[in-house]
Amino acid sequence: MEVKSLFIKREKGGNIERIEEGFFKREKGLVGDINGIGGDRQVSIATSRVRKYIEEGKSKGICVKRFYENITIEGLNIEELSIGQRVIIGETIQEITHMGKRCFPECNLFISNNPCPLFKEVLFTRVLKDGIVKAGDKVGIMNYNNTDDGVR
Repeated sequence: MEVKSLFIKREKGGNIERIEEGFFKREKGLVGDINGIGGDRQVSIATSRVRKYIEEGKSKGICVKRFYENITIEGLNIEELSIGQRVIIGETIQEITHMGKRCFPECNLFISNNPCPLFKEVLFTRVLKDGIVKAGDKVGIMNYNNTDDGVR
């Protein structure tokens, strides 16, 4: 698994920018990002399938226009992960706090019972160890004993 891309939105109503690297601060998130203010959804992570889905723009779903992830990970299989598990991304260690993105009840896809990949292929984390994450960085999953020797 590796970091495919990084995104930041610096202000409300502003543009979403692709960046080559970002600094993720402990208990805050991506420095400079509008959502990097702490809480339990500090960082949003999506599979490369979700990124492709968004970039193709074929969906009539609301999220395609509203959602962006901070980190896109190539080869990420969310079904193998669980809340509370820790991941090593670049120099950071992050803990999974939420899995899946809630659908908006007014979304046409939700109404037609046809949820988009964001429903299952997005997760949120909080930063436990700060550091730099760059496109191309490797991603490791920590075992539940949460020790460095448990990385797979």
